[in-house]
Amino acid sequence: MYYITQSPITFAAVILRFQEGLSPETIRRECFPSLPLAHIYSAINFYLSNQEQVENYLEQVKREEDELQQRLLATYPEFIKTAEELRERVTSAPQK
Repeated sequence: MYYITQSPITFAAVILRFQEGLSPETIRRECFPSLPLAHIYSAINFYLSNQEQVENYLEQVKREEDELQQRLLATYPEFIKTAEELRERVTSAPQK
């Protein structure tokens, strides 16, 4: 896992927001206000200059996250029930 310099924010988190269509300014304002804008631009610049490598890396990260999620759900199946109950409460709650 790669992190943005001097921050707990992952490179993948920034790039995924950029791929969703967010501008660097929006990424900073709405997602990571503590991250200097220059760091966001640097991450995006690296991504654009090394797109094939970064895409492969992002696919690897996604696979690892999926595998971890499957292991956690297999180990703690009660989380599925808890998540389903929470989803039901949220969707059935009266709208304000």
